[in-house]
Amino acid sequence: MENQLIKSKGINFGIAYGLFLILLTLYAYAIDLNFFASFWFLGLVMVGFFVNGLWVIGSLKKIQEGFVTFKEGFSVFFISNALALLLSTAITILIFLVIDPELQATVKELTIAKTTTMMENFGAPTDAIEKEIDKLRTQDNFSLVAQIKGYFSTLAISSIMGLLFALILKRKKEEE
Repeated sequence: MENQLIKSKGINFGIAYGLFLILLTLYAYAIDLNFFASFWFLGLVMVGFFVNGLWVIGSLKKIQEGFVTFKEGFSVFFISNALALLLSTAITILIFLVIDPELQATVKELTIAKTTTMMENFGAPTDAIEKEIDKLRTQDNFSLVAQIKGYFSTLAISSIMGLLFALILKRKKEEE
């Protein structure tokens, strides 16, 4: 029963978080391309990550009368996060590689412009700015391989946070 509950919660929260990430991507694509290169995009992704992570473990804990083991907490977090990232990555691949491949160049140019402005505002030397711009120009963040690598690296990094969430929120039943 507990494994089924963990899977169910993880899948439900993963779909919800995945839809949130997809909506952010669709908003950026359909309404404001500058959103792809903004700190708001990253900020909303991070807020969504923390809310989802704490909420999914907290929800499982609530259903289990205030108790959740470290393993249960991490498992429900991992399922939720892996599914959400998979859904988001699939949509990103669909948009950037199938529907609108030219969007890659547009987003890259927006990112370069945003980075240049930010570095100039911080008073970075011109050679450092040029070096960073050259690095951005040579990166291919939207290829299929880059998207798959991004999925797994994001999953690995977020899993470390999931371990911390599970550790913080765990509470075992005391043995009688």
